[in-house]
Amino acid sequence: MKTIKIISLCLAALIIAGFFSMSCKKKDNTTTTYSYRAAQDNSTAEATFNRSYSQISKACRQDGGKSMDTVIAGCPTITITGAWPKTVTLDFGTSCTGDDYVVRRGKIISVCTGLYVDSASVITSTFDNYYETINGVDHQIQGTQIITNLGHNQAGHPHFSVDVQGASITYNEGTIHWTSQRENEWIAGYATYLNPWDDEYSVTGDANGTDINGAAFTVNITSPLVCKFCTNIFRWIVASGKLDILNAGYPTITVDYGDGTCDMTVYVIINGVSYTFILG
Repeated sequence: MKTIKIISLCLAALIIAGFFSMSCKKKDNTTTTYSYRAAQDNSTAEATFNRSYSQISKACRQDGGKSMDTVIAGCPTITITGAWPKTVTLDFGTSCTGDDYVVRRGKIISVCTGLYVDSASVITSTFDNYYETINGVDHQIQGTQIITNLGHNQAGHPHFSVDVQGASITYNEGTIHWTSQRENEWIAGYATYLNPWDDEYSVTGDANGTDINGAAFTVNITSPLVCKFCTNIFRWIVASGKLDILNAGYPTITVDYGDGTCDMTVYVIINGVSYTFILG
């Protein structure tokens, strides 16, 4: 079976940190630093739960040919117990550096009702004393992540719902609270099992939460985000699509990922003014 690239590398870059430090004018003409906290904290949550999605999906694809009570050594150690529904435990121990270079510790525990690739299968995951270390800072992740295989849609594409419920991310600056409802559609490359590089995904849905200052925010994908592998730069990116970030009392932030080309250009629109960023 082809390795399924579930966009963790793409959506980790949903918001570009470089524009958080910009400033703007208030209506009273006094200059102030714009509150990009909501955008920044949503970006942190997006990246965190897409990374966990990648870890969960890779582990659950290993349970099909395994008998009950199987232990797969490595980083993380994967333990598969029970008949269906099976429990798949990813144990990162006290320090495990993944192939994405993220240092993790603790456990992700997933209950799988069926094979990851089977229609109607549901994978419900929780986090047990689970931390990621990002740029030297520990982030504790809590909540529930539910992946449901929705089968094939009317276009004949496999698609999955990905819901994050009651999530929190706690680190030295404070706690982010976050929920998300997304659908990931595998729009190209699913028939070429041995070639992961021609895969493309379309992502729709929304998210909401509160930032570390307690301010509520909402994120809406207004045009499907298309994730693809770009051979010219040898990496996964969000190549097209748009999303809006709404934070009460502030202008809407629109992020436009462009026309689908692999030019790494992203546009951020605030109050009708467009700022251009090149992803590094």
